[in-house]
This record gives sequence, C-alpha cells and structure tokens, in this order.
Amino acid sequence: AMSNFGYMDIQPSDIVETGKEIRAQVSETEDVDTSASADPLKPTTVNHKEIRMAAIRKEMEQFILKTKLKQTAEDWATDVGDLTAPVRKSAEKWARTTVHSSVVQAVYNAWEMERHHAAERHLFPEAISTIKQIQEDHPNVIIGAVTDGSANPMLMVFSLMPLFDFTVSWEDDLDKVQQMEQFQELSSVGKSDGLSWIYRLAVEKGKEMSDLTKEIKKDAASSEDGEDIEWVWVHVGDDLAYDVGGAATTGAKTVYVELAPEYGQTARLRLDGKRPGWTTETEEQLEKHRKMMMNAMEKVDAKITHLNQLPEAINELLKGEDETE
Repeated sequence: AMSNFGYMDIQPSDIVETGKEIRAQVSETEDVDTSASADPLKPTTVNHKEIRMAAIRKEMEQFILKTKLKQTAEDWATDVGDLTAPVRKSAEKWARTTVHSSVVQAVYNAWEMERHHAAERHLFPEAISTIKQIQEDHPNVIIGAVTDGSANPMLMVFSLMPLFDFTVSWEDDLDKVQQMEQFQELSSVGKSDGLSWIYRLAVEKGKEMSDLTKEIKKDAASSEDGEDIEWVWVHVGDDLAYDVGGAATTGAKTVYVELAPEYGQTARLRLDGKRPGWTTETEEQLEKHRKMMMNAMEKVDAKITHLNQLPEAINELLKGEDETE
C-alpha cells in the first residue's frame, strides 16, 4: 500500500516496529496530568488503530525527510551529514507538512482490507465447517465476534460474513462505551473486571439480534409451552486474559482455544512471557497480560485443541446448564 503512494521500501515490519516505539512512548505518559497546564484536548486513550495510523504517518515522514535531505545535499554539492541543524529542522517541518491525513487514512484502509483478505486466505481448514455444525446443532444460535482491534468477520465476504450475525469492536464501538462512561484503554486494564464493558455490550447486541430473529420467525425460537428458550452465552477464544477472564466476569460459559502445535497459534506465547511478533505491547504490558492469563485459568469451562472439537464442547456445556436447572 505504501508503494502505491510513492513511499518505496517501507515494509510492514517497519510499521510494526514503529508502532511498538509509539506504544512505549504512550505508556510512559499514561499518568493523567491534573495540573492547571494540562491539555484538555489531549486524548486519554490510544487504541490499536491510532497506534497503527501514527506509525504509518511517522514512517512516511521519515521517508520524506530522508528524500528532502538527500536532494538538499545534492543541490549544495555536499554530504547529508554536513547539513546544518537549521536545515535539518526545516526539512523535518517540510516532512510533517507534506504528509496529509487523507493519505495516511488511505494507506490504513488499504492495509485493513488486505488484512481481511489475508485472513480469508489463511483460515484454518475446518473453521467454516465447525461454525456450520454449530448452526446445525443449534438453529437459533446467534454468532458474534468480539475483538480488541479492527478485525471484523463481517468484512470477510468470501468466507465468514454469511456465518456471523454481528461484531463488537474495542475500537469501533468506542463511542457507545464513552456514553456508558466505562471505557479503559486496553493496555491499561489490570484485571479481568476492567474488560467487562465490551462483553456486556456484546451480550446486549446478541440478545437484540436474538429478539429480532424471533420476531422475524414469528416466535419460532420459543419452546412448546410458549416460554422463551433461556439465553446462554458461550464465549470462545484463544486469549486466557480477555476471552476467558473478561467474558467470565459477565456470566459467560468459556471455551479456551489452546490449539495443537500444527496450527501455529501465537496468542499463548504471552503465557510463557514471550511477545508475539504482531503485538505492540511493552514489556510492562506483556507482564500484566501474562498475570491476567494466569488468574483466568480457573475460569476455563472447556478447552479444545482442535477446532472440530468445538461443537461437542458447546453441547456438553449446554447439557451441564440444563442439568443445573
């Protein structure tokens, strides 16, 4: 995407590394400034999208700066290293002015589109058949996605979109959360209770979709005695901290997806204190995440190592739910 706009030789890995640097800088200034000189317009949260866009902008500015300094040195028949500080400062201002926000947004949009296309190309072979089996076992099921970033199965039009009913995003639903006055930036959450808002939002959305389905089917989702089938939320995910710990705080039955080695799963690396290559977490945030994962282990209701085990795991959880009634 960068090369399409004339920014050659900027690799995706460069943006990831720059994002890590920006995340670290943000973490250093997380403490709220309550002094009279505090900037009232300074954002109190920075999400993954903002980090990504800031990294794209910074890489663009660095590319333009290097190009401008090289051109200036050639014009003056000198080396770049011999340019004076005032010249460099002017070139830096030139770079900041040249990069337009619309181009940054266009590059981000292109990246996001390719991300979803790549996700479709690399779906686990049994992913679609597993979801279809769940839908066959439970005709009234509502399937939604809860994400801490911008991943959205509703944009994966050739694979997952027909199988999902809704998506709730940590980033895209921020306006709703701010109205609820419950938002915390993901990296600042220190325990699972701080994650509950997004799962409450997901439950509300799921129940809304379920009610609409019943209306469309004219109460086809009601039991024979006329009473509605009890709502049961089963949350499936590969992150112990968020998918298990966070969802459990709002009453979900949890299925922890700790896939076998052949899947190449990376989320569990945090449990061993290792940073997945795609994350921008700082060391402090990584350690916080690891501790949350450890604390969430006792909240696992079921665990699977292969995706095709999921339908049976859900059936067993629902059977247990029926037996306790």
